[in-house]
Amino acid sequence: MCNGRETAGPGSVCAPDADACECPRARVRSTGAGDNPLATGLRSGPVNHGASRAWGAGGGVQRWWAALLWGTCVLLAGVVRADGWHVEYDAPIPLFLDRSYILDSPNRIRRQGAPNSPEKLIFEAQVAPNLFLPQLHHGDFTRPGGEYFLSLIITPAVQLRIVDTPSDPAIPPSFIAKATFQVAHLRPLAKPRAEGAAVRGLALALNVIVGHYSNGESGCFYSNQTRGESGCTPSEGQLPLNEVSGSFTTNLFRMEFHSRLAFDVEPDLRNAWLVGGFAAFELNTSMGPGRITRAQRFVYGDGHWAAGVMGQRTWSNHRFPLEVSVSQPFGETPSQRATWKAEFGVYPRWGAGFGVFARYVKGQDYYNILFLEPVALWQFGLAFELNPGARLRAAEEGRPPGFP
Repeated sequence: MCNGRETAGPGSVCAPDADACECPRARVRSTGAGDNPLATGLRSGPVNHGASRAWGAGGGVQRWWAALLWGTCVLLAGVVRADGWHVEYDAPIPLFLDRSYILDSPNRIRRQGAPNSPEKLIFEAQVAPNLFLPQLHHGDFTRPGGEYFLSLIITPAVQLRIVDTPSDPAIPPSFIAKATFQVAHLRPLAKPRAEGAAVRGLALALNVIVGHYSNGESGCFYSNQTRGESGCTPSEGQLPLNEVSGSFTTNLFRMEFHSRLAFDVEPDLRNAWLVGGFAAFELNTSMGPGRITRAQRFVYGDGHWAAGVMGQRTWSNHRFPLEVSVSQPFGETPSQRATWKAEFGVYPRWGAGFGVFARYVKGQDYYNILFLEPVALWQFGLAFELNPGARLRAAEEGRPPGFP
C-alpha cells in the first residue's frame, strides 16, 4: 500500500511521488531530512551462498531480485522528492565503476585445443574508459540531507590476453560494451562532536546496466563441430568447447547495489577508514543482435550472482584497499563452482589514480569462452581507478577520501 492506496500486488513498487514504498520482503518508510532511511541498505542480512542448482530452481534468484528492488525503491524514494537539481559538465564524480589495469601472472593459461596449452601469460590488460554524459547533482554532502547523483555512463571495455606462443599470441579478446544508469547518494551520518573532530559518512549507489559481451569469433561453439554453408555440424555439439576460435556472445542485464561507510574521517581529509560491500545480479538475455545462443546458454547459464566486501585505510591521502568477492552462475549444465577473488592494492597520492595490486583468483576462468576452465591464479599489476580531475574536485569540495 502507498499513501493509503492499494498497489497492484504484494511485490509492487510505489509510484515516484509516493511517501512510502512497499517493496518485496521489506518496508521502508521515507521520513524527513533528519532521519536516515538509506542507512538501512547496509543491514540487508547475510549473503546466501547456496549451490547453483538451488539458484537455478528460482528461490535464490527471487531473493536477489527482491533485495535489489528494495534498494532501488529506497534510493528512488529520496531522489524523486528532491528539487533544485543542477548539471555537472566538467568534473563528474565516478563512483563504483570499472577500472583499467594491466597485469602479469606466474600461472599458465589453459585452453582446450591450443597446441601449447597450458600457455605462459605475457600480460593481461583491461581498458575500460567510463564516458560520462552530463551528471545531475542535488544537495550537499556536508549537510544532513546529503547529496544525490544521477549518471549515465557509456563504457566500451576491452580485455586482452597475450600469451607466449610461436604464433597467434593474442587470445580472442573480450569486448564488453555497456551503458550504466547510476543513482548514488552521499551523506554525513552525524555532526562532529567538536570543531576539528573526525566525522562519519555513507555512500550508497544503484547501478542498472545493459550490455553486450562477446569475443568477436565466428567459429563453432563446440570442438566437435565444423562450420559449413548450412551452419555448424553436427547440430548438437558435445563438450569440450572450442576454446581457440569458438564464438562467445551474450547480451546482459545487470543490477548492482554498492555501499561504503567512512569513519574517523579527519577534517583535512588526509586519514580515514572505509568498509563496505556490494551485491549484483546478472541475466543473459535472448533479445537483440549478439544475443546468447541456446547452445551457449545451456553451458554458460542463465546469469550470475555476485557479492563482495571491502575495507580500506586512507593514510596521508594514500589508499590501501582490501577486497574479497565471490560470483557464481546459475542455470548452467554442467554445474560450475564459485569463483573467489581476493585483492590488496596500494594507491599513492602522487600516483594520481594509478596504483599497484596483488590478486588471487580461485574457481572458474572469467575470460569469455574459457569459463569452464578451472583456475588458481596469482596476479600482480598496475591499475587506474580514479582520474585526477575527480580527485581534485573531491578535495576541493570536502568529500571524504576513498570514494569510490
